[in-house]
Amino acid sequence: MTERASDGDGAGCDTWLEFRNMRLDEVYQVVDIWKEQDLAQGTNNVKNFYEVDPEGFFVAVDTRTGEVVATCACVRQTPSLLFIGQYAVRKKLQGRGVGRRLWKVMENRWGDCNVGIGAVPKYFPMYRDKAGLSHVETWATIIYRASTVTPERLPTPSDDLRVVPIDETLMPQVIAYDTFLHGYDRGKMIRLTMSDGEGISRAVVQRQGSHDVVCGFGKINSNIPQGAVASPIYARDREVAAVLLRDLVKNKPEARVRLAMFVPDCNRDACSLAEDLGLTEYMRVARCYRKESVSLRLELVYSQHDLNFCIA
Repeated sequence: MTERASDGDGAGCDTWLEFRNMRLDEVYQVVDIWKEQDLAQGTNNVKNFYEVDPEGFFVAVDTRTGEVVATCACVRQTPSLLFIGQYAVRKKLQGRGVGRRLWKVMENRWGDCNVGIGAVPKYFPMYRDKAGLSHVETWATIIYRASTVTPERLPTPSDDLRVVPIDETLMPQVIAYDTFLHGYDRGKMIRLTMSDGEGISRAVVQRQGSHDVVCGFGKINSNIPQGAVASPIYARDREVAAVLLRDLVKNKPEARVRLAMFVPDCNRDACSLAEDLGLTEYMRVARCYRKESVSLRLELVYSQHDLNFCIA
């Protein structure tokens, strides 16, 4: 999808702007725009979601220089559900209608689908009252972060729980666990995330008869400068999540310097676990939808996968 700005588009855009789908080699520029807003996003993370749904990423480009000046994503979760994120404009062009124009291009993808977004406090009224995302969930995401992390406060695995790397033998179980949590298949995304070579991924298994059964899994990534993000962390209960987090943090030195987690505030075990690690609340991000709530097993979510590209 490609669209040129025109003098008569009513959005105040300049004629040298082009609005279209993002290309893979523009990921670094998109991440740079996010950094301009004092926000962090891992390059590899964007690439993974792009590989799953390349038509869900949109940019505004200065055709004179090839510079990407605005970005937005609308990533398909199911045939009838999409999720919006990473909506930002370079500071030098803010206030000139560039973001509004890009949003209109992105809206063409919605059709009759339900659409969700994580709304930070500053922009929550705009998304709820002006963007048509008026259905607000009863829960919000707490962004937890800390510069001093204490994994020693978390328990070591009990005799019947083991923390193990996620290999090809275990991957089908990991994907099945994710599907159980979400209610739809994210197999390609999970395979990319857990095996992309960035960060550390682990599963927690419990012996049942002659088989190891997955009861939680997660990853810790270097998504933020001089630090790490624990995302996702999915687990059967607090004990499983705790031993998983302890192992991940111990094996990722950056996490001891700075760590972030994205915790649904309705999961009190997840909140208390983050606080036991030494993390404190930084911000609450509301969840808005166009039509209706989305059913999830949030009791299994101890840190969400991402706040820009997916539901949990």
